[in-house]
Amino acid sequence: MNAHTQLVKVPSPGAQSRLLSYRNWIHLNPGDRVIVKRTGCAPEHGTVDDVGEDASYFWVWIDGQGRTLIFHGDGSIIHKLLH
Repeated sequence: MNAHTQLVKVPSPGAQSRLLSYRNWIHLNPGDRVIVKRTGCAPEHGTVDDVGEDASYFWVWIDGQGRTLIFHGDGSIIHKLLH
């Protein structure tokens, strides 16, 4: 584990996640389950849909909502759910 990642407990019973810094977005793949914390919003669970070639942005389907663009510099905090 390096300085850019840490394990955290999330609200779901028994679920764990890993905080991903922007540098680690390169490790996201379509189908990965994530928790997205956007500025001014509660944490939202979703599924990665697509990741930009340089991993500076990715699309995520937020559960029960729509497809959302997350990009470097938008202030979002991303946790990847561990299986």
